[in-house]
Amino acid sequence: MDRHQALERYTKTAIVFHWVIALFIIFNICIGSFMESLEQPLRTQVVSVHASVGITILGLAVLRILWRVTHRPPEFAATMATWEKNVAHLAHAFLYFLMVTVPLAGFSILSSNAPRPSGTGIRIWLFTDIPRISVLQQNPDAGYRRILHDFFLETHHLGAWILAGLVVLHVAAALKHQFKDKHPELARMGIGRTLEGGEDGRK
Repeated sequence: MDRHQALERYTKTAIVFHWVIALFIIFNICIGSFMESLEQPLRTQVVSVHASVGITILGLAVLRILWRVTHRPPEFAATMATWEKNVAHLAHAFLYFLMVTVPLAGFSILSSNAPRPSGTGIRIWLFTDIPRISVLQQNPDAGYRRILHDFFLETHHLGAWILAGLVVLHVAAALKHQFKDKHPELARMGIGRTLEGGEDGRK
């Protein structure tokens, strides 16, 4: 493998984004899988945490995408097959897409509920409100809002499971490259040393 490729990591900022977003996604998928079965008032509290984490993922994902388009990521190993590189690029793009659309769909579920008094937002992290999507609150027809609510709910659930599947495939691919192909995949994302024991020092 080329020495430059062996030494190069993602930027420190990208590494922090990667692991924080990954932990939040795993956490939200886990609690989202059982929170609807909880009894009140615990259910409302857990849903509030779920929504808070989702909005945080959305904000971090937008920042991550902005960082990604303005900072060149390290190249794949020269020995990696072309089809693997193409699949990796496609998977990354789809992951970014879902990291934005799944939280947006969740936000739309809450916004398409029954209209609330003016100025009433969605409580996140137990101490602040964010505005609902106003266009989803304006139609007084309860049947129309229910159709929207159900659409966003199905979109959110389907997107979350696809996202979970992609995360599993992403981890499996990284482990395959790390242990079978002997590429320093984990070191590129901040775990352990690169092949030469170095670090590029980028911020």
